[in-house]
Parts: sequence; C-alpha cells; structure tokens
Amino acid sequence: MKKRKRKTFLLVILIIMIVIFLFLNQKYPNDKFQEELIFFKWFSSGRREKKNTLLSKNQKNQNHQPYPSYRFEVSYKNIDFKDIYLVDTINQNTQVREKIAPGTEGTFEIVLQTNQKINYQIKFKSQNDKPQNLNFQIEGKDRKYTKLEDMEEELKGEMTNNKRIIIHWRWEYQTNKIEDIQDTKDGQKIKQYNFTISAIGE
Repeated sequence: MKKRKRKTFLLVILIIMIVIFLFLNQKYPNDKFQEELIFFKWFSSGRREKKNTLLSKNQKNQNHQPYPSYRFEVSYKNIDFKDIYLVDTINQNTQVREKIAPGTEGTFEIVLQTNQKINYQIKFKSQNDKPQNLNFQIEGKDRKYTKLEDMEEELKGEMTNNKRIIIHWRWEYQTNKIEDIQDTKDGQKIKQYNFTISAIGE
C-alpha cells in the first residue's frame, strides 16, 4: 500500500513538472534553452549517478545499442579522415530534443586498421566552438580533457595490427552561477559540435 502511494505521489509530481515546463515553454519562447536546461536538471538529478569518471569500459547506453565506431585505414604516408557530429554519439537517455546540452554524454570508438608494423597519429580539428564545460576522456586513462586536440599526445605510437580507442564525453551541468550562465550561453548558440578525426600513418 505504501509503495502504491509513493508511486502515485511521484507520478503526480512528474505531471506537475511537465505541465509547468509546457506552460513556460509557451509563455517564454525566447528563453527556450534555459527552460529545457531547468527541466532537464529537475528530471535527471534523481537518476544521475554521482561519479568522477565517465562511462566504464564495457558500458553501452541504456537502450543496449552500441556506441558508434569510426574505422580508419592506416598505411605509410597516408591520411584517412572523417567528419564527426557529436550528437550522433550521444547516449539517448541523456538527449534533449536531438541536440547536445548540459547533462548529455556519449561514447564513440576509433578503430585503426592495418596489416603492417607502422607508426600512427590521431589528430582532431574542431569545426566550431566547443561548449566550455564539455570534456573528454580516453578509456583506461584518468585524465579529463577540455579540448579534443589535447588528447593527441596520448593517441600516437606504434601498431602492428588493428587498434581500438574508446572516447567518452560529457557536458557537465553546473550548479554555481557563473558556470550555469556559461552553459546557457553555450546552449543558446550551439546545437551541435562537429570535428574531424584524422588517422596518419608514418
């Protein structure tokens, strides 16, 4: 009986939140992103795990769909590159209206393919401004990177067969006022973050 009452109470609260969100969305269309951000924080704060690292080694998104895998042929004095749209790598359970936003996260995999002993480099080039509080982490490494390009020193060396590199990312939503303002500014001017990955054989 207590469980049923609790479920009913939570359902009523959720419905009230949705009604408030829809009301604000109609009344203040120019503040659309800010309302989405507030709603997302309310809705997800009770579900999100408080942890310092990003997704664990074998974790997929909660819909049991694998993260995207981008394959590159590595050969001597050759460059293979691909344009990446970060929203394509998003964990669907954190997505807000088909765009990246504070609180969203995701994973993608880089697969280097070769049949010879060769040196390789991975290079990144941003196509537009990255949200300030969006960071990256190479699976198996503790360090978080605020810029894709800063990971390049970790992503080079020698390989003799195929190599897999998994990258996790998260746009942390902040609770202090200054960073919250920054999130709002970034969210208003960007729905997508695009970049190019290049695999260079040497």
